Amino acid sequence: MASNEERISSNAAASSTGPRGEELQLLTGSDGIKIILLGDSAVGKSKLVERFLQSSYKPHLLSTYALTLYKHTYKADDGTQLPVDIWDTAGQERFNSMHASYYYRAHACIMVFDVTRKLTYKNLDTWYEELQHHAPGIPTLVVANKIDIDYQ
Repeated sequence: MASNEERISSNAAASSTGPRGEELQLLTGSDGIKIILLGDSAVGKSKLVERFLQSSYKPHLLSTYALTLYKHTYKADDGTQLPVDIWDTAGQERFNSMHASYYYRAHACIMVFDVTRKLTYKNLDTWYEELQHHAPGIPTLVVANKIDIDYQ
């Protein structure tokens, strides 16, 4: 990984700040942004982030356990640097009781579904309801993943 990126696996939550612009304190100890990923298991949440941060794709079959935290430094055109923590949550339903801590002080959410499995799209309703319960009004992006797979 590049020097401005780091991957931390953990099952513990950490604090940051909310979507309203108040002071931001991330695991880095500096101002930044917290983005959370949501979606069913095996929709490709981890691979989406790894592809973005590392510009590569390495297939593996391991599921995320509890939480993987990706740390990235965003560099604006004016040279300003902003730390970004991307929280990759486990999609397995057995971890639902842990999700409340993941939503805490998140600034944005990326919800991911697998185009080859219609149920993962249908389940976005449940994920969105839970998101709005814990972080009402949070900016949310929906990503259709695995669109490149020939599933016919």
